Amino acid sequence: MNKNEFLNGITMSIIDRLSNGTLPWRRSWKTGVPANFVSKRAYIGINFISLIMKDYPSPYYLTFLQCKERSGTINRGSSGCPMIYWEVKEFPSTSEDEKQKRVPIVKLSYVFNLSQTSLYKENIPETILSCEELIARMPIKPIIKNNIRGCYYSPTEDYISIPQIEDFETKEEYYSALFHEIIHWTSHPTRLNRNASGRYGDNDYAYEELVAELGAAYLCSICGISNETLNNHASYIVGWIKLMKSDAKLLLKASTEAGKAIRMLTN
Repeated sequence: MNKNEFLNGITMSIIDRLSNGTLPWRRSWKTGVPANFVSKRAYIGINFISLIMKDYPSPYYLTFLQCKERSGTINRGSSGCPMIYWEVKEFPSTSEDEKQKRVPIVKLSYVFNLSQTSLYKENIPETILSCEELIARMPIKPIIKNNIRGCYYSPTEDYISIPQIEDFETKEEYYSALFHEIIHWTSHPTRLNRNASGRYGDNDYAYEELVAELGAAYLCSICGISNETLNNHASYIVGWIKLMKSDAKLLLKASTEAGKAIRMLTN
């Protein structure tokens, strides 16, 4: 498998699940967010999407070499999970005045779930952040105002408006809605400068909603709650399927943008 086959496979799997009305990045998160077993760093971007669709009892993954270095073995018959990573390649300058070029190259690697190895032990303690703790840790924070009309981010006035937590059926619904709007908030020109000028029903709007949906799913996962936003997700699904069919790299682009937002909020 090469990186293009990997991306096409994920995209087709996503389209198939979306066509059946399923948002594959949403789950209960009882097993925790997918992370590397050695560094404990959570996977983000397209790798996050790829791994959350796997049905393993452990959130942890590691490479064959990482397993071997810990005197572990891969269980017979186990298949690795493909993932991509960027490797910076340096190209020599062609003249004295030209600087050496450093170009990021997308490569493919494989990881195994911890449960596929001899290192697996059940009930490994997981670190789950509370939603308020996650927000408190954010290096930059949005202005949040309460209303009774609904949830939205105002790009012109640069604030998030959301009803009181008591107005939601569950706390999970409140925080997943808030996380969704916080991802939209990162689109501001003074932050990540994404195009948030789209109108409901057009491609730019659908794309930004996909970025916010993926980013919110990640924030929900590290807090151990389910993502309960987008009650009108049927209309978004139609737009997402259309975009993914017209652009094979759409999912990679959206997940990369969501990853940038996550790094801004959690680093």
